[in-house]
Amino acid sequence: MKKIRIILKSVASIIIAATLATSTCAATPSEEILDMFNKNGIYYYNPDGNADKCNTSATTLAGSDSAEKIWNFFIEHGFNDAQTAGLLGNAKAESGLVPTRSSNGTYFGIFQWGGGRRNTLFRRIEDAGLSKYTSSEYWGSDAEQKIPKADYDKLLQVELEFTLEEKDLNWQEEIKKADTPEMAAEIFLVLFERAVGGSSEILYYAPYAGRLYQATKARRDYAKEFYSQYAGKGIQNAGSMNGNAENGKNITIIGDSITVRSHNAFKKRFPELTDSDINGRSGRPWSEGINVAKSMELKNIVVFALGTNSANLTASSIEEAITTIGANKTIVFVTNYHGKNKNLFTSNNNLFKTFSKNNQNIIIADWATTVDQNPNTYLDSDMFHPNGAGTELFAEIIWKAINSNTNENGCSVSGEFQSLVLSYAWPQYHEAPWHDRMPAYAEAVTRSISEGRYVGGSVAGVPGIDCGGFVTILVQNSGLEPDYNDGKGNTDAQEAWVKSHGWQLLNSASSIAVDTSILQPGDVAFSSGHTFIYVGEIPGFDSVIASASYSTIGAGRAPMAGREDLMHGNGVTVRWYRKPNYRIAKYNYQTNIVANNTSSNNTLFKIAFIDNRQRYLIKSNLS
Repeated sequence: MKKIRIILKSVASIIIAATLATSTCAATPSEEILDMFNKNGIYYYNPDGNADKCNTSATTLAGSDSAEKIWNFFIEHGFNDAQTAGLLGNAKAESGLVPTRSSNGTYFGIFQWGGGRRNTLFRRIEDAGLSKYTSSEYWGSDAEQKIPKADYDKLLQVELEFTLEEKDLNWQEEIKKADTPEMAAEIFLVLFERAVGGSSEILYYAPYAGRLYQATKARRDYAKEFYSQYAGKGIQNAGSMNGNAENGKNITIIGDSITVRSHNAFKKRFPELTDSDINGRSGRPWSEGINVAKSMELKNIVVFALGTNSANLTASSIEEAITTIGANKTIVFVTNYHGKNKNLFTSNNNLFKTFSKNNQNIIIADWATTVDQNPNTYLDSDMFHPNGAGTELFAEIIWKAINSNTNENGCSVSGEFQSLVLSYAWPQYHEAPWHDRMPAYAEAVTRSISEGRYVGGSVAGVPGIDCGGFVTILVQNSGLEPDYNDGKGNTDAQEAWVKSHGWQLLNSASSIAVDTSILQPGDVAFSSGHTFIYVGEIPGFDSVIASASYSTIGAGRAPMAGREDLMHGNGVTVRWYRKPNYRIAKYNYQTNIVANNTSSNNTLFKIAFIDNRQRYLIKSNLS
């Protein structure tokens, strides 16, 4: 019998990383993110678990039917043709590829989840606003005819993303060892479906069943059929949670003369956008755009580029547009601009941003702020309509808004905080000139100024060279706390702000140095009129903190990898604060070691740590 050598990852792997939540905001973090957390000793979770309301995705799945959509999804997430065929073979055997298929309410979904797994899936579906489709009315094979296409696709995507959240028995790692559809079908059946059964030919060990098992012939045959149908065809997916850019396949644009002028620029920037999905008319008012939306078959992303012919929009008119388009769509509002009367559309733009902040499915394409930086370059002499370069810019800012993976309510994809750190702060502490800013940070400062947000002081005429300004912009724009420092205060005022808003002091007392092992990305530090932020270990970034500094003698530092001491600064204790509802996890662990079986070359050994919300299995191996 082989000896078992169990290698445990740090318990830091067991987290629900809500501040860095993914495409699904509460999805299991990637291995790369888990490894980064391990290095930083992060042990935290969001008590609200999966109750956050971030969008599941900004786009629909790519494909003409469920099989093709499922195929493209798994191919896009790193599974090869054979492995994906095995997944599809199981889905067809389980549900006929119908996301609402149920067996008397006991099992549900494309992979027929049961028990606690089904209950967790139901919470995901509820979070997506689709809970009515779990009722028996939609259990049959005719569900696709009963459910609107957008909702059907959303249900399917919720379940596919939920599939990837599950890490039990390392099924994803094991199935990626398969080199035939049949082998993949068997691995998935045993490790994910947790099947119980027998066969004359023994291939795989089923830990939960305590026996060896082989997949049924039907699943193997289905897998081979899908492989024959789709293998080698690749994927042309228009945007998804892995960061691939939306290329127009899922977009409808409704606009006015600016849209008319930008038609060719849209087609260039979004190569799969069709002429029929660009509906523009010169002089179109907001109300007409609503009627157009009612008459069209809208794609999953709707760009509503109107308002320039309807100054002083009301909240009710914007609400009508949102209701017409639908809460299951991603809506892009484009801010309005007139270079000869910059206050003309202030009310419109403020309303757009307010609705974006309060509605998870609304994002902003900020044409006004962007073009105002150089209107003579991008606008005709009327300072209103875009010229050739302006149409390219107009299409570009809409492309960026759609593909940014963030919205104004603070929802962000996994890694958005670290991504912004890398965009805003120089990765090494460097010598003078210290007031040179990273381009993305310069743009963020300009936008904050235009929106009346705090950016701190200026050095040598360059704004945003300020510790409190940098922390404010990063915390707000990353979605960690969109309202951070809304009183627009300096460092001392910011510490007062976090105290008044219930942020947790991580030091056991303000005069006692913090236990640095508990720090996590997003924790904010204050010491003697200075503030900086913990960012964790980010590949390519030369510190676990990022900071900036203001100086009246011109020596201020733009954001960069910081050198500040985590515990003491300027002779006093550094005080660390964390946003409320994110706290050190208190776990009651139950350990289960799966027994060895020497009859199979594919024996799997796992140790499971179980908390009160979800289970993550810690990796182990054999020697």
